Amino acid sequence: MQRTPTLQGLREQARNSRDMAGLLAQALPPELAAAVLPGRYADGSWTLNASSSAVAAKLKLFVPLLLRRLQKEGWVLTRIQVRVLMPAAAPAGAPVPATHAPAPAGVRQRLREMLERRKAQQD
Repeated sequence: MQRTPTLQGLREQARNSRDMAGLLAQALPPELAAAVLPGRYADGSWTLNASSSAVAAKLKLFVPLLLRRLQKEGWVLTRIQVRVLMPAAAPAGAPVPATHAPAPAGVRQRLREMLERRKAQQD
């Protein structure tokens, strides 16, 4: 890796990101730190990858604190960007998991009645 400047630069970026992640783990609550993965660090900008949008929202509240703490430790950092990791795509043909519970029977009945009334009005 030392022979290619591009690979050497990428290696250094990865090492810096990993080192900053150690400070991240100290500055955040343990549950939140466990749900965050360090990302790319380049040109004074560091990307943090959150496991969900809820984690990203909480993490964004800590960005000013993290930025000050890392700058105090000597890191040349001007911006921390938070991104949500996208879940891996399911294989083709795999069943899509339900993301919500079915509506209660009473709600389903009212919806059926509304649809019937609407059809009757259109006829």
